[in-house]
Amino acid sequence: MQKHDSIRSAVFIDFDNVVSGLATGAGPGVAHRFATDPEPWFDWLTQDQPRRVLLRRCYMNPAGYLLDENGNRAYFSAFRRAFQALGFEVVDCPPLTRMKNGADLRMALDVMDALAATTRFDEFILMSTDSDFVPLLLRLRAADRRTKLVAHPDVGRVVRAAADSVVGLDALARGLGWEASPLAEALFGQDAGEQVLAAVAEIMAEAQGPVPLAALGAQVRARTGMTLRESDWGGTGSIDALVTRVGGIVRQEGPAGGFLVRQEWLLPAPVSEAPID
Repeated sequence: MQKHDSIRSAVFIDFDNVVSGLATGAGPGVAHRFATDPEPWFDWLTQDQPRRVLLRRCYMNPAGYLLDENGNRAYFSAFRRAFQALGFEVVDCPPLTRMKNGADLRMALDVMDALAATTRFDEFILMSTDSDFVPLLLRLRAADRRTKLVAHPDVGRVVRAAADSVVGLDALARGLGWEASPLAEALFGQDAGEQVLAAVAEIMAEAQGPVPLAALGAQVRARTGMTLRESDWGGTGSIDALVTRVGGIVRQEGPAGGFLVRQEWLLPAPVSEAPID
């Protein structure tokens, strides 16, 4: 296919939204790879057909941050250079309120400007898990533009119906090298408490011996990006309630909160009967 047959595309990224979704669903390591080295996943996302990505914008709250596997803060402003090196214009979106940074509104306005631009964009790729973009997607379809949405894997039917194609964040995570267990894949994007409970269940299933609570907390944070306390003990309110909810494990007393063991380890070994002569 000749160059003039390429799709002319525009890409708009709600950085905070995507990074948060990846960190929660696939862990901070995957989110960090997305933020620090965008070229591999960008190539993966756009390789399905020839296209020229003429407009590239990334909307970012520079004061936002990502917790790494060790609990250290990596501020979003540190990731700006990596996106600029890939030809993105990085648009600062500081918080408007305690919970919102205004990126979705700015993105919507810029998309409408691009729709009215002299250059005709054949395709708009939006990377955001925000369902507020449904009216925008429908407007783009009415204007005979193709749309691709990179969003939460559990995005609703209404959102899916508004876009020509939807790429789940779980697929993006796999493109970033995420190798999840079947349980982790099934729980991608679910309630944070459920993810912590699933992580504890996995850790204990893999354990070869007693797991100190401090070590358990570090492993949970590495897998989910949250500490046990931040998740309110997987939404159960206490470590003992968490143990009961997960099932099949027991907490035993010891230093620094004790440790967890699998219940099967505590069962007495079966007594073999003596052979009958």
